[in-house]
Amino acid sequence: MHRTLLAAASLAAALLATLLTTDASAQPPGGRGRGMGMGGMMSQASLLRQEPVQADLGLSADLKTKLAAELPERGPGGTGGGNFRDMTDEQRQTWMEERRARNAEDDKKIAGLVSPEQLARLKQIRVQALGAGALMDESIAKELSITDDQVSKLQSAMRDMRQGGGGGNPGEMRAKMTAKAMEILSADQKAKLEALKGPAFDVSKLQMRGPGGGGRPGAGS
Repeated sequence: MHRTLLAAASLAAALLATLLTTDASAQPPGGRGRGMGMGGMMSQASLLRQEPVQADLGLSADLKTKLAAELPERGPGGTGGGNFRDMTDEQRQTWMEERRARNAEDDKKIAGLVSPEQLARLKQIRVQALGAGALMDESIAKELSITDDQVSKLQSAMRDMRQGGGGGNPGEMRAKMTAKAMEILSADQKAKLEALKGPAFDVSKLQMRGPGGGGRPGAGS
């Protein structure tokens, strides 16, 4: 499983690059990369800063103040200054490792501030926000028992999409990736994934932010 998770991490970088490449074709030269919601990019902290999530969790005004103080919004930072499209594969991997470490620190703070019920709901919302990217998240991949063969098939699908030049806007790309991922999962894995999502949350209300620093309402998946 350790080898599978390492492959999934590489796949996450490929998925992110695919989405950002598609974004680049949909904006003027010099424009900033628009957001997307996958893997380490759609962290628990980034979700918890957003009003629709705070409302769903029923956060008190006092708790919102504490969270704002403990979880200040950070810039993209990291290798390559956050310009993910221009990074090499090695730089992308380093950037994602740095981001995962930062997210892990934030997750510990969150667990100490919200109730167990609120934390459980936050995790459900994150699974929904991730879309196909949920399969590239190490903890979720482990829980679903994603196999090496499935990772290989997902990698192949991502390569095909990248080589094909995207073929649509970011929302359409996410929909295609999600559909492909569902084809690769077994019936049992699909059932587990649905259980992890919990009650439906309107992810279109979320601001999806990617390494380019931009943000926009997210497309549902």
